[in-house]
Amino acid sequence: MAVSEEETPNPKAEESIIGLNEEDDDEHDSKERVLQRYFLQEWKQLKSFVDDIISNGRASDLSSVHKIRSIVDKYQEQGQLLEPYLESIVSPLMFVVRSRTSELGIDSNDVLEVIKPICIIIHSLVTVCGYKAVIKFFPHQVSDLELAVSLLEKCHVAKSVTSLRHESTGEMEAKCVILLWLSILVLVPFDISSVDTSIVYSSNLGADESPPLVLRILQFSKDYLSNAGPMRTIAGLVLSRLLTRPDMLKAFISFIEWTHEVQSSVTEDVMDHFRLLGAVETLAAIFKAMATIAILRGGTSWWSSVARAREQGEPEGPETSFPSLQAGYGVVLVMAIIEVE
Repeated sequence: MAVSEEETPNPKAEESIIGLNEEDDDEHDSKERVLQRYFLQEWKQLKSFVDDIISNGRASDLSSVHKIRSIVDKYQEQGQLLEPYLESIVSPLMFVVRSRTSELGIDSNDVLEVIKPICIIIHSLVTVCGYKAVIKFFPHQVSDLELAVSLLEKCHVAKSVTSLRHESTGEMEAKCVILLWLSILVLVPFDISSVDTSIVYSSNLGADESPPLVLRILQFSKDYLSNAGPMRTIAGLVLSRLLTRPDMLKAFISFIEWTHEVQSSVTEDVMDHFRLLGAVETLAAIFKAMATIAILRGGTSWWSSVARAREQGEPEGPETSFPSLQAGYGVVLVMAIIEVE
């Protein structure tokens, strides 16, 4: 009788052993496996929020957007865990951005209110997983180029809304996401003028002039080069991909001339320094992708202007040396040329 009592299993004891084993697993497993185990639990909640946005064609509840971002932000150091799920999140959300923009029209006052919350989600994924992993799932039809340019232009001219809340209003995220979208669309293997509908209504376009669509991209991208945040880097990415197209040689020469103006007119204003930094970063990215002859043509002329500035001994500010700043940025260009050579 005593033997049978000893052999009788104790459910509570087994549960406590299983609980201890799970704790041991969490303690001894790699950090990646533990995070993956917990993300699979959160994935159902995240997916339900995304499905709700897709079915409604917008984020009807902003709290769900911030919940998604809080889930994604937990994986800052293990972004690769989210990569298998990116397509099922990014593709449908970008489809909503594209379709709702087409439906509402660029002139609609509601279009930005629809896309900004969605862009907050996509931007959080870019921050955690990197832009290269995310933009693979952006739509890239040729017809999207003009739509994306018009949408970014609307974001660019929209009145900035200041907020004392900790939550983002989505303005910066929307600009970053659309710039990333453009970084893919400018690579379309067609003449950009063939998808520029404004040419139909323009009778003054010369043979040597860039299409109006290209000029619009150049204009707001240059403006973003003076930004202190991520927009400067992404705008440089757009410009580097646009200006290295075979049909963009005149636009590239025009951009080189603009960088000369930037470096020769820099003051002690912080915005001027960011603009100069953005211009040099963009040139470095362009030179890495272009032929050697084009690099030498653009790089040596820019370096000559830097050398002239140093010879003239322009006055230094109380905290920063302008010629030294130019020379430091110029080294970035030299390194880009050396890498290609």
